[in-house]
Amino acid sequence: MTELGKILKEAREDKGLSLDDLQQITKIQKRYLVGIEEGNYDMMPGKFYVRAFIKQYAEAVGLDAEQLFAEHQTDIPKAVQQEEVPQNLSRVQSKKSTSIAVQDSKWVDLLPKILIAVVLIAVAAVIYYFVAKAISNNDGSETPNESNQQVQVEQGKNNAPDTEEKATEETTEDEKPAKEDEADTEDDKENEAAAGELKLASSSGNSSTYELSNADEFKVSVKSTGETWVTVRDSNGKTLFNNMITADNPQEFDQTDDTKITLNIGRSTDTEVYVNDEKVDYASDSIVQNITINYTKE
Repeated sequence: MTELGKILKEAREDKGLSLDDLQQITKIQKRYLVGIEEGNYDMMPGKFYVRAFIKQYAEAVGLDAEQLFAEHQTDIPKAVQQEEVPQNLSRVQSKKSTSIAVQDSKWVDLLPKILIAVVLIAVAAVIYYFVAKAISNNDGSETPNESNQQVQVEQGKNNAPDTEEKATEETTEDEKPAKEDEADTEDDKENEAAAGELKLASSSGNSSTYELSNADEFKVSVKSTGETWVTVRDSNGKTLFNNMITADNPQEFDQTDDTKITLNIGRSTDTEVYVNDEKVDYASDSIVQNITINYTKE
C-alpha cells in the first residue's frame, strides 16, 4: 500500500464510510477503489482514468485532490499521467472535416437546381398578380347605388351605441387587473419578508458559509435526484441526520429555534438544498460540499 493509498483509506474510515458506501457516492466500482488504496494502478480500465478516480475519491472523503497530487507525485507512475488523447482526437477531427467536405460538395451540386426553382416560382407569382389585378378592375367597374350607401350609413349609426358600451366595458376590465396586480404585489412582499434574505458570507475550497436574516422561520430541505450521503448537524454539533438521501426520500429540518445548521454533502451534483423554499447555489464546483448556514432571528 502506498502512502497516498493510506491517506485516502484513513480519510474514508474517519468519515465512517465503507467501500460500498464510497462506491454509491462516487459511482466508481469497488475493485477500482481497492486498487487506489493498494496503489495497484495496473488493474484500472485505462491510464486516463487513474487521476480522475483518485481525484473523485479524495473529494468524496473531504480531501484536496490537487494538494495530494503535488505531495505524492512518486506514488503515481509517470506513465499514468500521460494521456494518449491527441492522436485519437486528430482522427476524430479528420473524420469530421471529411464529412463536412462531403456535405459542402452536395450543396454545390444542388445550388443550380435551387436557383432555377426560385426563378420559376417568382415568374409564376408575377403572372398571378397581374391576372388577379385585371380581374379585380373588371369586377369593380360598376358604381354602387345610393341605397347601398344609405344602408351603410344607417348601420354605422346603429353600431355607435354598441361601440360606446364596449369601450366602457373594456375600461372597467382594465381597472380590475390593475387592482389584482397590486394585491399580488403585496402578497409577494409578505412572502419575501417571511422567507428572509440569504447571502453568501464566505467560501474556501469546498466549504461555504451563508447568512440568513430578516426571516420569520428557518427551514432547510435536502433533495436528491439520485443517491447521496448527507450528514446534518445543529449549532451544538448534534447529528440530526447521517444517512443516504434518494429521490424518494427527501429530508426537511425546522431549525427556527436554532441559530445554525451544518451540512456535509457527499455528491453535490445530485443534491439540491433549499432554505425557506429558496434554492442554494453552491459557491464551488466540488463534488463534496460543506455548507454552514447561520440564522439571525428578526
